[in-house]
Amino acid sequence: MKKFIRSLRSPLDNEQGSVIVAAIFVLVMVTILGITATNTSTLEMQIAANDQFVKMAFYNADSAVSGAAKLISHAVNRSGKVDSGSGEDAPGITYLSTATDPAEDFYRQIAGYDVYVSTQDIDFTPGGINARADARRVRQEHVAGGGAEFATGSEGVGPSAIAIYYDVNTDGFSNRQTTRNLTAAYRKMVGIPGGL
Repeated sequence: MKKFIRSLRSPLDNEQGSVIVAAIFVLVMVTILGITATNTSTLEMQIAANDQFVKMAFYNADSAVSGAAKLISHAVNRSGKVDSGSGEDAPGITYLSTATDPAEDFYRQIAGYDVYVSTQDIDFTPGGINARADARRVRQEHVAGGGAEFATGSEGVGPSAIAIYYDVNTDGFSNRQTTRNLTAAYRKMVGIPGGL
């Protein structure tokens, strides 16, 4: 009987090969940790790239807001159309109207002569910008006096101007079909130097 009990214990007392089992276990754990870290790094890089594309689309849309405001200001100041293309008037823009004279069509819409059409009016491509803008004339009002007159309590004594209000809706584009939309209100002051 003693011999039988010893024979049952002897495999348990034999520790040969236990180090290799522990080493394989540690190696498997380190491999799993490495694979997880690699997957996490790849995911983080994709998130960073997507964030960059979203910011690029936002900045493109923001640039189109500013560009549309300047184009409106230029057209109102000259009381006429602003030609597109690579000239001095409006380099890097293209009017999207299908009218015979798209620049005249845009001017007539922002001047309030024609009914507003809710399609994109302008395509901006200068300096790597990729955006489109739509401008809608909302209203106009007479503005009496200026800031200096208001501060001194004599509002209405100084020069007056006409304020024309516009809604500018822009879409900025970037890689991977990323799009950002911005809407801004713009006030053009007619009769004031600068007036932007």
